[in-house]
Amino acid sequence: MNVIDVLNERINERGIPVSELSRRVAMNDELLRRSLTGNRNLKAVEFVAICKELELDIDDFADAEVGT
Repeated sequence: MNVIDVLNERINERGIPVSELSRRVAMNDELLRRSLTGNRNLKAVEFVAICKELELDIDDFADAEVGT
């Protein structure tokens, strides 16, 4: 499992549409979609905003592989 998998898993658990998440984190929804499919790297500020919104912390990524 990688970092993007952790994010997608939490999004699915919460049942949040990507369009709603993008609105909540003030990010273009197409850029977020591309990021969540691994076609674009998230900027650090985007990653932090998404983690805050999804209530994820560093421990949630303990077993995640770095990279795509």
